[in-house]
Amino acid sequence: MSDQTAHTERIARELMDKAYEYLGTNDAGRAKKLGKKLLKMRFSGGYEVLARAYELENRLDAAIAVLEEGVQTVPQVWLLWQLLGNYYSDDGDFVKAEHVYNQALTCPGVDVSSVNFNKSIALHRQGRSDEAMDALDQVDSEALHWPGLALRVAILNGQGHFNKASDLAKHLIERILESEELFDRYTVELAGLLTELGLSIWRSEDDPETAKGCFLQALRYVKNFPYALAMLRQAKNETSPNSKLFHLMVLGHWYEPLEEGSNKSPKFYSFFECVADTPEEALEQARELEPEQVRNSLVIEEYKEISPYADNLKGVYSRSGYTFFEEEA
Repeated sequence: MSDQTAHTERIARELMDKAYEYLGTNDAGRAKKLGKKLLKMRFSGGYEVLARAYELENRLDAAIAVLEEGVQTVPQVWLLWQLLGNYYSDDGDFVKAEHVYNQALTCPGVDVSSVNFNKSIALHRQGRSDEAMDALDQVDSEALHWPGLALRVAILNGQGHFNKASDLAKHLIERILESEELFDRYTVELAGLLTELGLSIWRSEDDPETAKGCFLQALRYVKNFPYALAMLRQAKNETSPNSKLFHLMVLGHWYEPLEEGSNKSPKFYSFFECVADTPEEALEQARELEPEQVRNSLVIEEYKEISPYADNLKGVYSRSGYTFFEEEA
């Protein structure tokens, strides 16, 4: 390798590290600029950066288009094939997803465990539970140990093995909650396990009320967990010919100080997308997702009625985190 090539490689790696920083802080604009710069340098990581930036902007079609170009330009890079498969899977195009995962497995230096893990997810989404378990059984990676266990619970539910799924989920939830290290690393997996536990209880014991408790607990740990939100709406199973989609901006009062040494608890804003008959009903849906200590403090700061949503399942479809502030004296 010439000195010039080595220099270019080093610069590209530095740009990739910076791009990952921007992606980690949801700064899609700056990440895209670096992705395009990397592509001008003929560095294949630019395709990944650009695609992930488009994903942050919810532009899945654009992300897919970038990766389709990428795998044609540098077909030996397994990571681009895998990421393309993930986006096809997210988009519901499972035929293409399976094809590109198989292509990834033929690439030099491929992480076989990583590709099979993602392939298993796509198969599970299709209801091909036995094949999903076969793919998961080929995952042998310490990094994917806990995500793999969480996926195994989901597949067991998909296979109808609700008691096995419930037993494994309870064991894994207990392990995560008793370990600060595991809790910090696998909070999303914890939320997934709680949601799957609720599903297994619901299906095996016909107990939607206990299931709802599991879904709500999952949403305590990951506030905007789409799977738990969807399962909560299904467990309630409420519809109305008069329902509408509301965007709520909610004001609340937190129940304890956030800063050490302070004796003031801050207020906060949070945003919700809800399907309900009235904004007041939407506020009650939002309150259910909040800690008991703050529920009564919640009020609607402002709202928009977006569109009629007749006969869709009522409930919260999306929510934000908190924007905390202290009132000026």
